Amino acid sequence: MALKTFNPTSAGRRHLIQVDRSQLWKGKPVKSLVEGLSKNGGRGNSGRITTRGQGGGHKKAYRLVDFRRTKHDVSAVVERLEYDPNRTAFIALIKYADGELSYILAPQRLAVGDQVIAGKSVDVKPAMRCRSAPCRWAPSSTTSRPSPARAERSPVRPAPMRWSQAATRAMCC
Repeated sequence: MALKTFNPTSAGRRHLIQVDRSQLWKGKPVKSLVEGLSKNGGRGNSGRITTRGQGGGHKKAYRLVDFRRTKHDVSAVVERLEYDPNRTAFIALIKYADGELSYILAPQRLAVGDQVIAGKSVDVKPAMRCRSAPCRWAPSSTTSRPSPARAERSPVRPAPMRWSQAATRAMCC
């Protein structure tokens, strides 16, 4: 998705940047992957307002997103990208090879027609970042620990001693 910038025709438009949503699906979501979403209007279990300023708003339907992606090594094709009113991320409708439909969170640069697969021996590509595999399956090159070369450049230094620690050490030795 591209970003739209606007000319500064007013103070509110001067630094306005929006996500271009022209590529998103304009129809309704798949009915089998949608549930009703009840509102609480800021009220707790006793019916009293616990959070002020909440309530109203447009009626929403909850999209059932498959976060676990338990179909391993089964290829799926992205059917369409959709807007989800319940989260800031867009969602993608995928169709598995066996015909099952599912929603997943759409990573950046995922386009309609891309193939998505979740599994142990799957390449980590920019469009395939939605592989949704356990951390133990991640390749060793994608670890979040600092590299050995970086560790050599910035060695761990001991914490500086306070004056009282230095004084007691000088008196004892």
